[in-house]
Amino acid sequence: MGGCCLEFPMGLIDDNKSPEAAALWELEEETGHKGDVAECSPPVRMDPGLSNCTTHIVTVTINGDDAERVRPKPKPGDGDFAEVISLPKNDLLKRRDALVADEHLTVDTRVYSYPLALKHANTKPFEGPFLKF
Repeated sequence: MGGCCLEFPMGLIDDNKSPEAAALWELEEETGHKGDVAECSPPVRMDPGLSNCTTHIVTVTINGDDAERVRPKPKPGDGDFAEVISLPKNDLLKRRDALVADEHLTVDTRVYSYPLALKHANTKPFEGPFLKF
C-alpha cells in the first residue's frame, strides 16, 4: 500500500516463548516501554474464511509515571524502523483521525477498532449481534 501504517506493537512468537513473553519483548523492543501482562486471549482468528491465521491479544499495563518509563528508548532490530506515538485514550478517536489525515497513514484494523470500541462501550444498545458459523 506504500507509506507508513499506524499499528500496535506486535510480532511473531518464537517456539520457546509464551504469547505473554513475546508481547513484553516486542513492547520493549519496539517502544522501549516495560509493562506487566494484565491478560492474554486464547488464539483468535484474524480473518476467518480467508486463512487459518491466528493471534493472541495480550493486554499490558504500562505505568508511564515510573521514572524509568518517562522517556523510554526503543531497541529496534537491524533494518527495523518505527516512530513511537503516544495518544491519550480520552481523545483517541479524534487524535487518531487527525494523525492519519495529517500524515497520510494507513491504519491497522485493531488500531482502527480500539477507539471505536471505547467510544461505543457505554452507549445503547448494550448488546451487539455476532455470527457463529
